[in-house]
Amino acid sequence: MGFFNKLSNLFSSPRGSDTRAYWIYARCNRCGERIRTRVDLSNDLSLDYGGDQTTYFTRKVLIGEGRCFERIEVRLTFDKDRKLINREINGGEFIREEQFYEGDQANE
Repeated sequence: MGFFNKLSNLFSSPRGSDTRAYWIYARCNRCGERIRTRVDLSNDLSLDYGGDQTTYFTRKVLIGEGRCFERIEVRLTFDKDRKLINREINGGEFIREEQFYEGDQANE
């Protein structure tokens, strides 16, 4: 896994440098697999016309890479400036970026 992470880092931008992205880090409740996905703040958000304020939302369904096929549903709401104001998750739990990468140093 360490080799593939290093290879991936060569072709991807450094963490935190992409202002159009919001990263989701989650852990599956069933198997404990850590999953991350990118939300493109310019293309993945839908305008919510329901309230007095302008808000955006997106819904993502995450599935791991083989341990189990449990679906993790993530719903995010952003304000007019595309800053996160609410997040919900079913089938998993949100984790911090550091928790996602824990243990990867042992493989290097």
